Amino acid sequence: MAEITVETILEQIGQLSASERAKLYKMLASEAIKPANGTISSKSSKPLPIPVPDPEPSRRWMTAHRAEYAGQWIALDGDRLIASGATETEVADAAEADGAYLPLIGYIPPPDEPTFIGL
Repeated sequence: MAEITVETILEQIGQLSASERAKLYKMLASEAIKPANGTISSKSSKPLPIPVPDPEPSRRWMTAHRAEYAGQWIALDGDRLIASGATETEVADAAEADGAYLPLIGYIPPPDEPTFIGL
C-alpha cells in the first residue's frame, strides 16, 4: 500500500477540475473555523471569501478554439467546454445543470463582426 504524504495529496489535488478544487477549498475552510467540539461559534461565523477560479485555462481554450466557436455563446469550466449554443440562456442553463463552480460564460464574435463600443 502506498504511503500517504502531503506531496501525493497535493499531486492529486492538482488533477482536480477547477470546480472540484473550489469545493475542496470551501470544505477545508469550513472545517478550519470549527472549534474542537465541532460547532461553529458566533465569533467565527464570518462569511468565507469566495475562491476565484484561475482564468488562464479559459483564456487558453478561447484562443485555441476561437475560429471553431465563432458566433456562439460558450460556457467553460477552466479549459473544459461545458456547452456552446446560439443563446446565452441555453448555455447558462447547461452550465447550471453541469454544476460547475463559477463557469465562464461568454460570446465569441465572428472575425468579421465589428467591435461593440456602446452608446
